Amino acid sequence: MIHVAAILSVLLLALPAFAQVDCNEGMESIDRDAPSRMGALEFTRTVAAKEAMLAKAFATFGYKVGVSVQTVRGDTVDGEFHQAFDVGFDDTGTRVTKPAEPEVNTLSRLALSTKDVDTYVRTPWFALTSDVLAEKDAVYSGRQRLDGHNASVFDMLPRNDQAPLRGFIGRVWVWASRSAVLRSCGRFAGSPIGPMRYEIRRAQVGEDNWFPALIRADETLHPDDNPVHVRVSVRYSNYKAR
Repeated sequence: MIHVAAILSVLLLALPAFAQVDCNEGMESIDRDAPSRMGALEFTRTVAAKEAMLAKAFATFGYKVGVSVQTVRGDTVDGEFHQAFDVGFDDTGTRVTKPAEPEVNTLSRLALSTKDVDTYVRTPWFALTSDVLAEKDAVYSGRQRLDGHNASVFDMLPRNDQAPLRGFIGRVWVWASRSAVLRSCGRFAGSPIGPMRYEIRRAQVGEDNWFPALIRADETLHPDDNPVHVRVSVRYSNYKAR
């Protein structure tokens, strides 16, 4: 039986909270009585397998990405990092990243490392692979309209008290007939900066890839026990296969 506290932690993902992304903002209500073409066991198997293929495909595409990280005090932005990058390939096929504009960095209350930025720019940490979904149970929650699709909605719940420390906990919208993740919203333990709640909106690239178009977070972190309100926005565009 799933721990009650774990269930509540995921249900709260759908509720607006101070300085947090609202996973259902602007969306129609979920039709909880609508049947799904995909069951929970099939989700765990087929979606994780499809996401592993997507992570490999992501490494074969070039794109443009803009990273913005802000710290906020009250209603005022008091520090910001912003830079855009072009990700592509050289003549040998090696993947290369080049700044597309000068870096702006006025952050003083948040330590943003080069590794954090590189993770946003180059790695498919957003992919819901089997290791990311390990020790989680997929619970079907209904159908919901999303970008012209009647998506199947699954909530990923931890199986035990230790599971929340690893992987992904949150909500996933799936195009069931193609096992394609259209959107996810929840906490990634291995995400850059900290375990924030991220909304990841995806767009179709080519025939069978759904890559991120926008990744955003808005949350108060507590580095060194000092609360810092942080906003993250990462936008991807101009995908091109190698």
